[in-house]
Amino acid sequence: MKITFNHLITAALLSLPSMANAQLKQKGDSLIGVINKHPENIAAHDAYIQAMWKDSAAVVKQYQLWTKKFPKEAGIAYGYGKFYTNMESPAARPFLLKAVALNPKLADAWQELSIDAERWGEFDKARDFMGKAAAAEPDNADYLFYYANSLEKDDPEKYREMCNELIKKFPESQRGAQALYWMAFRAPDMQKKKALYEQMRRDFPVSKFSWSNSGMEEYFDLLLSDNPSEALKLATDLAATPGLESESKEGFEKNAKLAGQFIAAEKLLADNKTSEAAAVLNNIKPKRWGSMPQTLALLKAKVANQGGHPQQAYDTLMKYYVATPARSLKAPLLAYGKEAGKTESAIYEELKQQLNTGAKEASFSLESYLADGKVSMKDYKGKVVLLTFWFPGCGPCRGEFPHFEKVLKNFNGQPVSYLGINIVRDQDAYVVPFVKSSKYSFTPLKDVETNRQNLPVRGAPTNYLIDQDGKIIFKNFMIQNHDAELMLEDMIRLLLEKQA
Repeated sequence: MKITFNHLITAALLSLPSMANAQLKQKGDSLIGVINKHPENIAAHDAYIQAMWKDSAAVVKQYQLWTKKFPKEAGIAYGYGKFYTNMESPAARPFLLKAVALNPKLADAWQELSIDAERWGEFDKARDFMGKAAAAEPDNADYLFYYANSLEKDDPEKYREMCNELIKKFPESQRGAQALYWMAFRAPDMQKKKALYEQMRRDFPVSKFSWSNSGMEEYFDLLLSDNPSEALKLATDLAATPGLESESKEGFEKNAKLAGQFIAAEKLLADNKTSEAAAVLNNIKPKRWGSMPQTLALLKAKVANQGGHPQQAYDTLMKYYVATPARSLKAPLLAYGKEAGKTESAIYEELKQQLNTGAKEASFSLESYLADGKVSMKDYKGKVVLLTFWFPGCGPCRGEFPHFEKVLKNFNGQPVSYLGINIVRDQDAYVVPFVKSSKYSFTPLKDVETNRQNLPVRGAPTNYLIDQDGKIIFKNFMIQNHDAELMLEDMIRLLLEKQA
């Protein structure tokens, strides 16, 4: 058989997996040698687990051997536990507890215990474990950051105090910028947000800190809604930052152009040149995320209304509000509707019709973790259903739950149900303890993809809000701060009012 160049390429490609596996085994064998000589070497354990994670059976067998050889070595117990926490397995805890019993100063093990406790819903324990990690290594910015964040829900004042301590103590750490980012993102007060973003801009320059890049994007959107001229100055100044990466520079330059378009549209509007202003705004491509699309919709509606087209202004906001009912849109939507000759009841009736247009029926039949038998969508006829797809190892899911709980407290005694469908069945052992320990109010269900329809899962969390007739009205939303909580509250009220 004639061997061609294509045959050689194909053979080379087919050999890549085996070559990669051979290299990993060689690296794993090398690390085994290191650990045999230095079983206390935490970095070697981390590297071994990372190198060998695809061969879990080999890792478990090796740690069984090491446990027999070094029964009193904390590093071995840590590595065994770390392997299981990386797998998000409930088997991790006994090994990690053994590690800290052997060495109470082993901060890495305390951190892994904290991560594991989160998955069990034991948030007090998670906070205590992370506090011990921070105490064991007071010069570690990561541990202080995570400890501070563990306090955010239950002790906001202490949370802010510790974040400020982190910022002062570690001025060169990404964790400082990250702490400021989340403080600003979560702040309900506009002026406080601005002050925190300005602090980030001053103390953590975008040329050095990736979290500052994200923060300045949020700050730009905030200023754009309030004062486009300030947004333009911010974006222009940031784009001129020495040492800025080309991608970040391009992003800030695009923001500067965007702010310039807003300024031009507002100037044309001030001169009552509404057609020209509308043309400028129609050339703007909305961002996919953030508050900028909402700001654009509001300005488009304002231009249309000033041009003598209140119905167009109303339609512009209605289209956006149906998908994302931010509370700041509600008053102008009602005002433009009134100018267009509509009563408030007529506006709400039209809103209900648009929400129902194209709405698909949710369907599922899934087993419950807390009771025998299956639960189906039919069981929730006549109720608004907040449905979230999650799993115990999902940090964003766990971060969103307190926001859901806060909103749902406003609907005690009303026909509103809350379901959480676990999509990682390997983590079933965590689920019931998580629900009981956290005291979260959702009903946990076991996912089977073939037993649900019109409820695709594109990641975790994936959220749906379903009306009392079983139709999916809102989807693909995340609730992470005060403004989003207000939006979810209004979404639920809209669905309850549909039946009023």
